Amino acid sequence: MKKIILLFIILFTITGCYDYQELNDRAIVSGISIDYINEEYVVNYEILNNVKTEEPEYKAYMVEGNGETIVEAFQDASDALSKETYLSHLKVLILSEDAAKEKMRDIVDYMLRDPYIRNIFSPVIAKGVTAKSILASTDKETPVVSEKIETMIANNKYNENISLKIDFDHFMDQFEDDRIDPSLTAIELVDGKATLAGIAVFEDSKLKDILSPELSAIFKVLNNDSSNHHLKIPCENKTEGYTIINLYQNKNTNLEIKEETLTIKSKLNAGVLKDSCGLNFRDGKIYEELSTKFEKILKDEYQTFWNYITMDETDILGLRKKYYQKSRQELTNWKDLKLEVEAKININKNGKTFEVRHNE
Repeated sequence: MKKIILLFIILFTITGCYDYQELNDRAIVSGISIDYINEEYVVNYEILNNVKTEEPEYKAYMVEGNGETIVEAFQDASDALSKETYLSHLKVLILSEDAAKEKMRDIVDYMLRDPYIRNIFSPVIAKGVTAKSILASTDKETPVVSEKIETMIANNKYNENISLKIDFDHFMDQFEDDRIDPSLTAIELVDGKATLAGIAVFEDSKLKDILSPELSAIFKVLNNDSSNHHLKIPCENKTEGYTIINLYQNKNTNLEIKEETLTIKSKLNAGVLKDSCGLNFRDGKIYEELSTKFEKILKDEYQTFWNYITMDETDILGLRKKYYQKSRQELTNWKDLKLEVEAKININKNGKTFEVRHNE
């Protein structure tokens, strides 16, 4: 019996060493950037430095490949490595605007067909710069750019609220659906550092637009994907100062289509985040006044967003899909729908709820 136990210990020990050795012999790809320049693909790998030292000089390095086809570019990048390319650890895929506009179908097809890539990575769009420049924006604070982007997206619900936590599988569900225009997070460089830029919108398998941070934040509210959204009004009796509230979702914003009308129904909780106007919050009327004012601002934001997407002709709200799922009929005139807004805001300072309704 002791011999059997000893044999199992030896086998597990050998297997562990074998796996560790295999990992050391592989180039672990954490991030990939794809640009399309002068009718040629430019692919860059961000490789994790898995050399056994206490403090490696570089925690990641990059290799580049080029080719007339996406297959050739990936192969060229892999050929530049002395180790076997390991793609199962991929966290982020960064696409330039040109690549997403001109070659998106070829790119997603390649990523789907590669058996070594797990589809749980985050695809993002590089705004205004090459995808390579985003991936190369390392410094002491950001030794591995792909990990920083992954963290920014994951933590964004507590900050600006302008990113989408969408993995490749989720994106492909939208990409292959004719009744919704897909969307992804956009990244830009600010002072040489990768920063969230808003939400990129697709139409007919091509990148069409990148929403501003303001429009991106409204989209998140309408999509029940916002953990906080700030609204502010200036002081009436002061030249400076604001009252600011924070809206947070109960996943209770609904879009209803009936008789050529789109009705947005929002039930949002709110808390007073900051007040430099000297309001008397012991007076219950203050909350009613605030509710009325802030609801008007929210209504205007919804209208601004609606005007933009109808002019842009991008159905990122998935109205065609929602309508088909309910009626089993196609919605061909979604851009011509009349907008109606209903809002209920609960300011949790004293628990009162105020309901308002506006028509457009």
